[in-house]
Amino acid sequence: MQTPLPKEELELFKQLKDLKVIFDIGARTDTDYLEIWPESEHHLFEPNPEFFGELSKKIEGKPNVQANNYGLGDKNQVLGYVNGLQSFVDSSAMNNPYATGNQLLPMKTLDTYLLETSVKQIDFLKMDTEGYELKILLGATNWFHVIKFIQYEHWGEVNNRMIKGLLSKDFECFDIGYRNVFCFNKSLVDDEERTRLKAYISDNKL
Repeated sequence: MQTPLPKEELELFKQLKDLKVIFDIGARTDTDYLEIWPESEHHLFEPNPEFFGELSKKIEGKPNVQANNYGLGDKNQVLGYVNGLQSFVDSSAMNNPYATGNQLLPMKTLDTYLLETSVKQIDFLKMDTEGYELKILLGATNWFHVIKFIQYEHWGEVNNRMIKGLLSKDFECFDIGYRNVFCFNKSLVDDEERTRLKAYISDNKL
């Protein structure tokens, strides 16, 4: 079952400025970011064929939106996908290491995708992939310097520490809401903007 994006997360997203390129990894059927920034360039990733079919109908006639019917991870491969979990078999959320999944679905690395599309910057990158966030970032380490903001969902403190450790050189990260983290690129977000956004997070007790 799909749940809508929390209001608090959307309100924080609305505080961001000048978002030219937005990546939504694990989009399912959501178009909230597109509705808030309709003129921006959007790259959506959803491996589940059922969700992707519904998502495709919502974005028909929008040339600024690129929808991709595959997942992102640390390898270019085809992998088992668990319908009930809405994630791939080797995600951090999996309790059964021997699960094979309900179907085989394709996956790329973000590194591969950026090279194929010649995208030069990502102003906002969201990941909600039911435990696959760390693997996505492992497939994107060469590109951290072009990503301005990252928001991700984590699966427990150990998983969160591993992700924050990977990002620590380039990003400053803050826990927001339930199992979500918001990160600023230390080089791409100036001090004034970081202060403003940190004050918003604190004032609204996110």
